[in-house]
Amino acid sequence: MTADLDDDLCWDIVTAIAEERDIDRRDIEDRLYDIIDPHALGRLAQQSGASDDLSLSVSFRMADCYVTVTDGGQVRANHPV
Repeated sequence: MTADLDDDLCWDIVTAIAEERDIDRRDIEDRLYDIIDPHALGRLAQQSGASDDLSLSVSFRMADCYVTVTDGGQVRANHPV
């Protein structure tokens, strides 16, 4: 996975959290690199998106949200009430 694709996935995660919490991306204090290795996550997402034999679901907590990354780098964030 290239650095651009890694950066895209990072931005997708931060954007999903910001949208779910209805805050500006700059207001997220947690750093993704402190929680998960985004390069490894990007490689897994890319491999799962390119294969019918692999399925990916990685979940972690960041900025008071539960974040899930699935096949091909699809990102969901859920902020529990």
